[in-house]
Amino acid sequence: MNLLKNYNLSKLTTIRIGGKAKFFAQPADFNELRELILFSREKDIPIYVLGGGSNTIFGDIGGLVISLRKLTGMKVERKGEVFLIESLAGTPLREIVSLSVKENLDGLYRLVGFPATLGGAIAMNAGAFGVEISSFVRRVIFVDWNGEIKEKNSEEIEFSYRSSPFPREGLVLSCLLELPRSDTPVEGEFKRIREKRKRTQPIDKPTSGSTFKNPYPLYAGELLERVGMKSYRIGDVSFSEKHSNFLINHGEGRYGDVLKLVNEAKRRVYEEFGVRLEEEVRFIEDSGVDGWKVL
Repeated sequence: MNLLKNYNLSKLTTIRIGGKAKFFAQPADFNELRELILFSREKDIPIYVLGGGSNTIFGDIGGLVISLRKLTGMKVERKGEVFLIESLAGTPLREIVSLSVKENLDGLYRLVGFPATLGGAIAMNAGAFGVEISSFVRRVIFVDWNGEIKEKNSEEIEFSYRSSPFPREGLVLSCLLELPRSDTPVEGEFKRIREKRKRTQPIDKPTSGSTFKNPYPLYAGELLERVGMKSYRIGDVSFSEKHSNFLINHGEGRYGDVLKLVNEAKRRVYEEFGVRLEEEVRFIEDSGVDGWKVL
């Protein structure tokens, strides 16, 4: 078990902002991950598990940060007009999306452009353009906080908008996805969505993705633009001029500036519309099994 100390977390997040973790580890297999969980329990060290780092911004972490990026791989089985994809949690979602387009499978291609791992996508129930990944989940294997490996079928998992029982109940190890073949070619729609993302979202910049959840039936980006947050900047961090719900690091962004921006955005939207925006990005200053210090 290789533990690194005082590890700089900024290079692990897509926005390239972050403090340091007291401990950091990158397990190579399930056994190493289980050892880390048991070690943290024995030493009373809080844990945070990181996937692709696309919806997380760190302050300083007094506990253990675990990256699952080495836990990759997938197996594919075709059953008639349905494909079963069993994938490890650290597998980049883009690889599964690419496979679905190649095999002309329906639905999942709409998640093109998500820089998440499969485990992270399941934990936040990633969704876009009318689909959520929970629609394709058939089984999740996870390790609970006692180090026991467990399994749940889709009907046992309480998914909701941008939410799941994970990591509250444990850490996703692998997932079985079921994807049907499409009756019509999906590549054209896949390319259209990809180009729309490039045109309307700052995916070529260091960003953490959508900052706030959409307060149904409204859109967070529209509310933020209407209160003047588009391109609004503090220090080296701003809301994007392309999409007001995306934060951008212009080079030397600091965690404290991010918090100031988010607080200002929430204040303006509440004062103008009476709407309390809820964060989609996780702002983490300390970590643990039962939750984190979130702004």
